[in-house]
Amino acid sequence: MGVGPARHVMNVNVQVTPPKSIAANVARMTTISQPCIARPQPSGKGRGLADAAPRHASLTGLVRQRWSVRVGSATVLIRGAEPHDLAAVAEMHGRCSPQSLLNRYRAGGRRPAVAALENQLREPLSFVAATYGGTIVATAVASPDAEHGRDAAEIGLLVEDAWQGWHLGRELMSHIAGATLVCGYRELIGYPATSVVAVQRLMIDVGHTRVVVGPDGTHLHTYLAESAALGLGPVRERLAS
Repeated sequence: MGVGPARHVMNVNVQVTPPKSIAANVARMTTISQPCIARPQPSGKGRGLADAAPRHASLTGLVRQRWSVRVGSATVLIRGAEPHDLAAVAEMHGRCSPQSLLNRYRAGGRRPAVAALENQLREPLSFVAATYGGTIVATAVASPDAEHGRDAAEIGLLVEDAWQGWHLGRELMSHIAGATLVCGYRELIGYPATSVVAVQRLMIDVGHTRVVVGPDGTHLHTYLAESAALGLGPVRERLAS
């Protein structure tokens, strides 16, 4: 079983601050109401490195490159997910509370089927966070959102309960926003269950965010500015060195 970081050490993460004009725009949030319908499932894999625009060609090699962050007193390695991570990811889901699983999957707090986890790991923009001992403590993925068009990616973050509250989710959100922008997406869609406010805070950090409220629940739209590319983990790691 994974062990969370010691609480007496403060977590410090390097963040790249966007220009004031961008920051001000990001801070403005709009709430609108419109019908929410059942989301169609994507028919195939999402955009990958081959879909990157020429202006982002120099960044494609950084999307799945390994990088590390301090989480409390521990160092966590974040990297592109691989199919062989399936067993460790399934074990991580077993350590998550029903509440965390509900907020990630909106499926009554139940764990997804193994086949669904395997498909998630095969997405081009799927990432894991692991201790140096090999225990996976968080996952993040961006996949096509068929309801909102080709330029929209649905995002999913899951941080093991013992590792929550240490900005690991923020690190993953920043990286996945940069990765999706590099690969040609312009908008992120989030479908939280009971954690709307927490997810909203994460998404506001990476782009202009609005909340859509409907009879089937609430979801979030974040439009990505070009500055989101600076959120790639290896970019921030280099800037901090």
